[in-house]
Amino acid sequence: PLAKALIGKTVGDSIEVNTPGGGKSYEILEVKYI
Repeated sequence: PLAKALIGKTVGDSIEVNTPGGGKSYEILEVKYI
């Protein structure tokens, strides 16, 4: 679920992910391509 929520997002965006353990909120601080 996390990777799907990140598609199309950029630095500074916030996402909410529903997981079996409950909902979580994340803010994108940095994107690194490896």
